[in-house]
Amino acid sequence: MTSAQRPGGTPSSPTPTATSVPGAAGDPTTVEGTTEVLPSVVQKVTAFAAREIPGVVALGGSTSRAVGAVRQTLTGNTENTAGVRVELENQTAHVGLDVEIEYGVGARELVRALRRHVPKAVEEIAGVTVVELNIVITDVHLPGADADADADPVAPPAATR
Repeated sequence: MTSAQRPGGTPSSPTPTATSVPGAAGDPTTVEGTTEVLPSVVQKVTAFAAREIPGVVALGGSTSRAVGAVRQTLTGNTENTAGVRVELENQTAHVGLDVEIEYGVGARELVRALRRHVPKAVEEIAGVTVVELNIVITDVHLPGADADADADPVAPPAATR
């Protein structure tokens, strides 16, 4: 008896399943076409993934954040991707990321976390491989800086009685 025969002399053959039969209903390989991921998609995923890292305060420099705020006011678009640059060729991306970090957070550890997390998120969500991630630390957010920014520097003195 050969290994291809069952007891009783009948040849055995693999039983096809619905997922292994080309052209079966629900088989995603039956529809042909192309898929294109735009740089803006990679840009959004990168921005969101970078903001998930503890210690990242904002993306971009102060100028790019100001331009982003104006753009948001004019267009109503709340997806701020300032500070993220993407060069996309085929299914690979070269990404530039400008970040403002929290005071007290180690820059080396933060950069390592960005280099682990951002490419993984882009790969999983957009299906694009990040082959290069260049990070620029544009600023350090100091404790109490928000309180100083909220205070009106030209507020009139309080009225006296």
